[in-house]
Amino acid sequence: MKLAKITSVIRSRIIIHTYSGWINDNLSVLDIGCGTGVVSQELMKTFSFSKLVGCDIENYLLTDIPFIKLKSLNKLPFNNKAFDVAMFNDVLHHTSFNNQEALISDSLRVAATAFIFELNPTWLGKMLDFLINKIHNPRMNIPFTYRTPAGWQNIFKKMGLKYEIKNVKSPFWYPFRHIAYKIAPKRTLNFSRQNRPS
Repeated sequence: MKLAKITSVIRSRIIIHTYSGWINDNLSVLDIGCGTGVVSQELMKTFSFSKLVGCDIENYLLTDIPFIKLKSLNKLPFNNKAFDVAMFNDVLHHTSFNNQEALISDSLRVAATAFIFELNPTWLGKMLDFLINKIHNPRMNIPFTYRTPAGWQNIFKKMGLKYEIKNVKSPFWYPFRHIAYKIAPKRTLNFSRQNRPS
């Protein structure tokens, strides 16, 4: 079994626990930067999504999920509001700061709500993230553009988004610390038609 599958399953359990208060069954979900697809697969085992599609700039899949290869770094090849939820699971710190904003903006074009599960950049977390990514794919040029929680909130305010924050619970032995956000345009009455703020 590849290291990616082992680490991704552990991370998937933490993501599932984090999203459990925000997400319901019967949603259409877009996993942006789905990578190996392991997280998507684990989410589908827990939640009865009506549809889940993964997309990424390359096909790194180790699982069999519906997948679309991106032709642009910041334009998603989907119609407006094609999904209920878009999610970025440990993805945005692997693209430039400017591109983070562009991707978030386009995610809220194609989905009513977006979830961001991001590394809270401790020294240990950044070092291990770099090493694990290099082990998974040593030829891939990966930026490491971390933001602090205050940095993410400043971006949401700048973009005119409303947001909820969740401090992510993880086992004491788990070396990473994460934070999660649920975001949506302020003009929407609810974060999504099927959810209420928790």
